[in-house]
Amino acid sequence: MVGFFVSIGLLIPTLPLYVRDLGGSPVDVGLIVGVFSFGVLVVRPVVGRLLDTRGRRVVLIIGGALAAAMAPLYLWLTAVALLVAVRVIHGVGLSAFTGGWVTLATDLAPPERRTEFMGYLSAATTLAFAIGAPVGIEIANRFGYAALFWTVAGTAVASAVLAAALREPERSSTMPQPGHYRAAISRRQVVVPTATLLLTTLTVGAVFAFLPILLEQRRPGDFSLFFIVHAITSVVVRVVIARVARSVGDRPMVWGGLMIHALGIASLPPIQGRASMLGAAVLFGMGFAILWPALYGLVANDVSEAARGMVLNFFLAAFDLGMGLGGLVSGPIVAWASIPALMNGMAVVPFVAIALFLAGLGWRSQTPVPQQAAVRS
Repeated sequence: MVGFFVSIGLLIPTLPLYVRDLGGSPVDVGLIVGVFSFGVLVVRPVVGRLLDTRGRRVVLIIGGALAAAMAPLYLWLTAVALLVAVRVIHGVGLSAFTGGWVTLATDLAPPERRTEFMGYLSAATTLAFAIGAPVGIEIANRFGYAALFWTVAGTAVASAVLAAALREPERSSTMPQPGHYRAAISRRQVVVPTATLLLTTLTVGAVFAFLPILLEQRRPGDFSLFFIVHAITSVVVRVVIARVARSVGDRPMVWGGLMIHALGIASLPPIQGRASMLGAAVLFGMGFAILWPALYGLVANDVSEAARGMVLNFFLAAFDLGMGLGGLVSGPIVAWASIPALMNGMAVVPFVAIALFLAGLGWRSQTPVPQQAAVRS
């Protein structure tokens, strides 16, 4: 798992700079960064069905192999239209791998501790991004983009090899029917967290599409520190949240995390000196680190084993769609206004998500009752 997310993390701060250095416009940057998530999105139903019928390991292997195959093509297919195609297929690999590991993690976690487990697992994922982001910047600066993309390929290959060695827990042989899927996905306990995740990741996608460029302009000598501090904060917060999740409850973690997330986005445009940059990194790292495991826990505890792969991939599709929309809308906004204007606008969106979440599920958590055989049709 860590190897795969290192491969993704290597590209988070470097791909916008790569597209810009190829002569791409702000719209090109937003398109190529954002379309990655649409590649993830379009195959989520297929991935969910494969997970429920073929198992977790084979899907993980497919994801790692696709990511490895796409990495060198960034060097060879540099026209915007071709890079878009590469990003879409790379996104298919990410869809398979993330769907596989989240579903496998849910299989293994006790129902009453799923939020806690996701806190630990997402901390490991964030640690992988923490490694990948500054290392990606360093490799690109010292050795060039060719070395960067071959490193991406190597880490993705390692993830596929390790996935091949995994053993899956035994699962029920019950085969879900299409009506079962529709009933499972349409539940309010699934729809509201999914919509909340969509709005939140829209802001993340928009911010990360242009944050590396803003930081390079403001802090050209040390902007990689932002990604290091952001990742460390995310890891520490997720470990702490994993420890307190059962006592605090999922719902307060969601709306509280959204408030901090809004404050973190609002702290990005004023960045000038190192202190303001690192303070913004801490705030921006905290919010999503708090709310993501809680949203997952709400959904994971409301789905039966038979439909688990499909429902969790529906939930993850909100992440994909939000990241994609964020990247796509950010380019025209920056071309029309500015990067700071984009981020100031995105700071309002978490409050919309809070209103939606509170209207749908309320502000206080109830004692979770895992639905082992829920959503039967």
